[in-house]
Amino acid sequence: MTQYNLEELKLLNQVIFALFIVADLALGLFYYNNEFPWFALIGSSIGLAIIVLCWTGKKYIYFIAFLLVYTILFSLVYNWHSFFH
Repeated sequence: MTQYNLEELKLLNQVIFALFIVADLALGLFYYNNEFPWFALIGSSIGLAIIVLCWTGKKYIYFIAFLLVYTILFSLVYNWHSFFH
């Protein structure tokens, strides 16, 4: 495996790991609450992004960016009925 392929796999793992973290947290919040707590989802994701950014710098910037993108996406998905009722 070349260095290029290894770097691509690392980036893909960052993106998929961010998806799994946000999807699992959003699903758990959806099942354990009567009303979806979008503020808790956004706050926890922003907090995790700040922690990762402070600890690692820009090394995992794709993870941080996709963590925030997936947070907004899942927040919209689970609150869709609030926007269009």
